[in-house]
Amino acid sequence: MGLEFPGDENKSGKQTFRFACQDTECPGSFAKSNGFRAKMSEVPEFVPSGCPCPFGGDHDATWLIDKVASVHIAGTAGGESNPHYTTAGAASEHRWMEDQIGEARRAVEAQDQLDGTAASPYSKVVPNIEELEKKGIVKREDSVTGEQRERIRKERAKKVAEQAVDKIDREIERRHIGNRHDG
Repeated sequence: MGLEFPGDENKSGKQTFRFACQDTECPGSFAKSNGFRAKMSEVPEFVPSGCPCPFGGDHDATWLIDKVASVHIAGTAGGESNPHYTTAGAASEHRWMEDQIGEARRAVEAQDQLDGTAASPYSKVVPNIEELEKKGIVKREDSVTGEQRERIRKERAKKVAEQAVDKIDREIERRHIGNRHDG
């Protein structure tokens, strides 16, 4: 049975409803007492949207949602069956949740980073060149072209090193300039 709101037909047959006063000074206000429950003398046909404040005053109390919808997962609930529930599925989901909690704890502790076993977004990926070549995505270059590219790369690195040598103050950086790599 779903939630019923003010103006809806009272299918559940409830007599008690939850209300709260808008006046913050009233003892029945949500700020002071989280509202109050009022029992009707007989079962109303429709869910009421408000009632006169029982604490005095010339204001009305407004309806508050009493409970949120509850879900019963296991097998049947109120005569309704849940065809998606299985004990194996529930056990698997609980194992998954425990694994997620464990992974979160390990991430917070960062022990895998200290051990050097952490996953890196910069890990090396080796593409299957033969497969890419068959698909026409890449093509092999001959050794002459490869040697030319390498020579040009080294010349450019040397030129950068010569231009930057006066701006670098640490010896270790001077030794490695022009020979840097990404991994």
